Amino acid sequence: MKKLFTLLFLSICLLSNAQITITTADLPTAGSSYILASDTVYSDLISPGGPNQVWNYSQLANHGQDTLAFQAAAGTTYASSFPGANLAVNSPADSVWAYFISNTNGLYLKGVYTYSAAGFGGVSNTALVYNPSQIYAPTPFTYGNTRNEVSRFQLDINSTTPHIRVIHRTESTLTGDGYGSITTPYATYSNTIRIKSVDLSYDSIYVDLLGFGFYTLAQSQQSQVSSYKWYKNGNPSLVLSLNADSLGINVSGADFLFVPGATGINNLSSQEKLKAYPNPANDLLVIEIPSELKSQATIQIYNNAGQLVNNVSVSDIDQYMLDVKQYPAGLYSYILTGAKTYSSRFVVQH
Repeated sequence: MKKLFTLLFLSICLLSNAQITITTADLPTAGSSYILASDTVYSDLISPGGPNQVWNYSQLANHGQDTLAFQAAAGTTYASSFPGANLAVNSPADSVWAYFISNTNGLYLKGVYTYSAAGFGGVSNTALVYNPSQIYAPTPFTYGNTRNEVSRFQLDINSTTPHIRVIHRTESTLTGDGYGSITTPYATYSNTIRIKSVDLSYDSIYVDLLGFGFYTLAQSQQSQVSSYKWYKNGNPSLVLSLNADSLGINVSGADFLFVPGATGINNLSSQEKLKAYPNPANDLLVIEIPSELKSQATIQIYNNAGQLVNNVSVSDIDQYMLDVKQYPAGLYSYILTGAKTYSSRFVVQH
């Protein structure tokens, strides 16, 4: 009988940290969004991999959020520069569009387009196109799997003589090196897979002194970095991303899934400073802007499923009038980001 109880206990432990497979069903689609919080100063040794791990990253701090709101690439401003891309993300804060390819092999970065004055290499309105594309999330993928991928981009800077050509080539090795439960500042996810990526990059700079199209190698260097990503089944699937050194031992910096309206939010100013009324609302919701954000702020609205439903920049106002007549009834979260970050919730009731 004692042996039977022991076997049952072991079975329960194994089931609580089930091995999962990341599939195309876990990749983002048009309309889905990720809210990632960043700990910009986190530093530590990487936790061990292997089966049935219990990872604890509840100590991570929240120094700010970044939203990846995916939309169909077709019809976006710069889609023609990225053939084959079917998803796009716009980051107005960085003046960058990112284009992705989602297919049966995973999610790939096809390239980015910068429309800022600085651009790439001092050239504005520049498309940086990967060919082949850069792997972001492999599918199908599970513990013990390994994938080798190669990506490359070429950037020509021809604004002045001499002309410069930069070629960046990366050999990526991805390994499912662990599975188990992981705790972040906002939640515990019982079934996740950790994917380690080792990226060996070659950067070469060529120079065309006369502008006749004859390039000569001027400089070449090699570098290696590692990263670790934890995924769960569902959307959004990315739970945590850690940047590591060339050997994959020392970690510096973390991005993790932000859950709007969650309790225990690190480094977010108190919800008590926010005022939104009437709450519940059925017509207009008045959101008061804290004095320290009045010069410039961004308001992001999320539904109870964590999907971004509105994103607006405001400046030099005391109040923002949000029309909620078209919002389905339910619970919503909103984040005000500027010199500080505030988070609170409201209810739409028709």
